[in-house]
Amino acid sequence: KKMSRPSHQWDTSSGKKHMTIENEIELSTDQLPIIVDPLEAERLIEGIKMFTLEEVGTSKYLEQHRYMEKLNLQAHQNAMYNTDEYVLEAFLTFDKLQVLIHDLILIDVWKESVFPLLKEELTGRNNMRLYFILYHEATVVNLLEVFLYHKHVVESGGEKVMELVDYVAKKLARLNGSGGVFRDKLSSKVKQSAKEFAAALEATSPADELNAHFEEIDFRVCVSCVSLSRFIVEHGDVLPLSVVSRITDTHDMLILFIPLIENPPWTRRQDGKWLKLVDQQWKEVAPIDLLKVTKLEGQPWLGLYALIAKEVYRQRYQLNSFRKNQLLRLRKYMNDILLDQLPFLADIQRYMDELAVCDVPEPNTLAGGGVFMFQQVAAMREKIVKRKPFNEVAEYQLKNVFTMTDKTDKDLLAMAEVYSDDFSDSVLLDNTV
Repeated sequence: KKMSRPSHQWDTSSGKKHMTIENEIELSTDQLPIIVDPLEAERLIEGIKMFTLEEVGTSKYLEQHRYMEKLNLQAHQNAMYNTDEYVLEAFLTFDKLQVLIHDLILIDVWKESVFPLLKEELTGRNNMRLYFILYHEATVVNLLEVFLYHKHVVESGGEKVMELVDYVAKKLARLNGSGGVFRDKLSSKVKQSAKEFAAALEATSPADELNAHFEEIDFRVCVSCVSLSRFIVEHGDVLPLSVVSRITDTHDMLILFIPLIENPPWTRRQDGKWLKLVDQQWKEVAPIDLLKVTKLEGQPWLGLYALIAKEVYRQRYQLNSFRKNQLLRLRKYMNDILLDQLPFLADIQRYMDELAVCDVPEPNTLAGGGVFMFQQVAAMREKIVKRKPFNEVAEYQLKNVFTMTDKTDKDLLAMAEVYSDDFSDSVLLDNTV
């Protein structure tokens, strides 16, 4: 008796169509909600300026944050729907990319050195104002994610990109060192019932609430910096030599990517279920789908590929026994399922196979005796840090900036307008290019 083949959805022998491919719904540009039109975008971008440490948190600073958030949302909309990226072009036209980088370094210094001096005094009194100040870092990083995807933007940054390299390297090191802490604290918010959330909210003190906001924003920024670092190294052929040296010699970005692949902070197991961070939200993943590479998981592999394959890095990156051993730790992850999703890694797999049988020098034999090492100073951060002692900045802000409470803060009402739109929520969640 002849056995018949089992029927399946791709079987075409019967002439019947079991599966159909639906056409994607395309929105015309006329149907998209315009957050900031081109003329207003040019006006806002032209008015963006650099602030000092003392001015962080002032009304003018928060006003500029509102403008930046609107521009961020519009830039994401333009990128998502492949429309004219007039926000990006306006930033380049008015030479404001360096202002964005300065803004990022400024809030990073304030958060590290001034915020701890103010925290005890302002907790419970200015929690919301502090939240928006801290969130400004996420806004700027989010905006740079859209911009640095383009090679001509990275090229226009010139020597200033070195400041960004220092910044993202520090964030990657923090993610590698504190990934488990981030995972455990933030994932506890997954799928809480209304009663559990209300009970947790009632039991939360103002200090705990502020700490939770700080950790959540910090994690979000660190994760976004993985994409930023990938874009920067990917466009290494248009970077100045000083920036390339910063990537290969000072920070050794290749080594920074490896722990993110081995022990990814965006994957965890809770109550017997696997969770992955997708679009800044922890989502449950079925065991069968664990090997599917998410957008976030692909970023370190893309960065690793650029650092190994690009000639600009190969000329400067000297392999030694330590770097070889670190790199070969990734061989066990090179399986067929990964290569099917990221085919370009086949070249890296072959490179690792060849590297495994090659002899490389020890770390201490690479540099000859009597060699002077010169390194360019990050002038932007240096200028911010050395301008004024941090305790004096904190005293000034207590007397002149944080003079109100959240109940009497008029600037918070203006903030509500920016974050009240449904489209804003969807764009803010989908922030990985």
